[in-house]
Amino acid sequence: MKKELKKTKKAIEELLKVLGDTEENLDDLDQAITKTHDKVAKLEEQVLDLVSQMQKIERKIHKKLNKIAKVKKLILKADTDRKLETYEKEYDRLVAELNALEKEYKKLHKKYEDLVLKEQKALEKEMQLEEEAARISEEQYHAIASVQDAMGRLAGKLNRY
Repeated sequence: MKKELKKTKKAIEELLKVLGDTEENLDDLDQAITKTHDKVAKLEEQVLDLVSQMQKIERKIHKKLNKIAKVKKLILKADTDRKLETYEKEYDRLVAELNALEKEYKKLHKKYEDLVLKEQKALEKEMQLEEEAARISEEQYHAIASVQDAMGRLAGKLNRY
């Protein structure tokens, strides 16, 4: 009887150690998940900010294109060389501004794509961590069930004697 009690006690102690280890692992995973979630939230905020900036530039590009169209019409209607020269200078200036805006837009779009990629990777990492936490929780559940079963058997043996 003593041998069985010692054996059962040892098994329970090992299971309790496993429970402690899984609890520690879960705490570590929870911290990592929280950290990753915060990173994702920050990246989402940056993406939204970039989208806002890109929309502003799109509106500016649209306005420049409208101004360029008006200046083109004025060029066609110019009745003096002086007016034609003035409109052509205005046209060149507007085209240069448009090119600068398009360059800035492309730069922001590249940055946007990079941030979205980072965000996707962070989300994937967060999902992996959550899956790992679920797996460990399942192991913990089974360990608790084993401890309860062993304690039940031990209690039954003690009641018999």
